[in-house]
Amino acid sequence: MFIIDLPFRFVFALMRFTFLSGGGWVGIVLIALKFFGVIHWQWWVAALPLEYGVLYCLYMTIDGALYRAGLKKPGAYARFTATDEQIERAEFEQAFRNLERERGKE
Repeated sequence: MFIIDLPFRFVFALMRFTFLSGGGWVGIVLIALKFFGVIHWQWWVAALPLEYGVLYCLYMTIDGALYRAGLKKPGAYARFTATDEQIERAEFEQAFRNLERERGKE
């Protein structure tokens, strides 16, 4: 179930980036301006904000998958923006998953 979940997480993250963030809307506006001939840039230049969004969402999907699999700890940004309670809860959940994984091996 874990692997099946990843494409859905990526698509939902990409939709949120595209339609709910400033960078996504800048990309949409630039593509529209290029399509209607207002700007005469190359297509790849007009689409740079959306290209960045694809790479960012792909990275965050992989990063989240590694965290949920127990292969990495939360990053510095997550620790900086989270409260102490959230960090403790995440560490507890991680320890609990590790215990479940150890029980499954026995």
